Amino acid sequence: MDRKAIKQIIKNEIISATNAGAEVSLLIKDFNTQDILYSYEDDRQVVSASIIKVPIMLAALEQVQEGKMSLDSLIELKDSVILEDTEVFEYGGGKYTLEELLVWMIIESDNTAANCLIDLFTMEKINDFCKKLSLPSTKLERRMLDFQAVKEGRNNYTSARDMGMLYEKLYNKTILTPDLCDTAIGILTRQRHKQLSLRYIYDDIVVAHKTGGLDNLNHDAGIFCLPGTHYYFGAFVWNAPSNEYASKWIGRISKGIYEYYKTNNER
Repeated sequence: MDRKAIKQIIKNEIISATNAGAEVSLLIKDFNTQDILYSYEDDRQVVSASIIKVPIMLAALEQVQEGKMSLDSLIELKDSVILEDTEVFEYGGGKYTLEELLVWMIIESDNTAANCLIDLFTMEKINDFCKKLSLPSTKLERRMLDFQAVKEGRNNYTSARDMGMLYEKLYNKTILTPDLCDTAIGILTRQRHKQLSLRYIYDDIVVAHKTGGLDNLNHDAGIFCLPGTHYYFGAFVWNAPSNEYASKWIGRISKGIYEYYKTNNER
């Protein structure tokens, strides 16, 4: 598949999505060559869903870098803060290491772990971290599952471009120390939610990514690690006819892009 063909495929998918009433943004960038294969409204600020957990993790790791905590620091999780949707802490509270909470927040997208970390590091410090990295669309305004905050007009936001910049700094190991960047990437590669960008890819590949989902909204953003190529894939879909529609749309786009890079690398 050549460049012209994959760009036409993506264009057709975007037209199809918008005709169905969905809104989308997309950014595909080769981190090795700096080539942007495709971008579509990538600077548009959108409700982040659980994608916001990536900057939360990195802000927490910055505290480790500054010596204020360690990955082994114990954090008490009280029964009173455990959310009903948890599958990780359903046995109750206890003391967990910072690393454990980071892992569960990312790989299972656990909202109890996320809220614990938000309370520990504060929204102000997490937002300051995002501002320092020049991520203009990324804002944390509420805790996970705080629907009252949403009614009051507060939400969490990001953009495909912001996440691309964040992942590129992580890939280049400039956002934190190299060891802590490796820690973050290692956690992201353990992501268990694979029904979006990996939905139609049967090859065993390494992807450091995070998904997000709300009603009629699905996002997936991260680094695809192929031999000879490491590319950023950021696909955001909201106001979709259904979550299944959004998931399949992201899956089709991702499959085509993966086949494009795979084919060109094998030449």
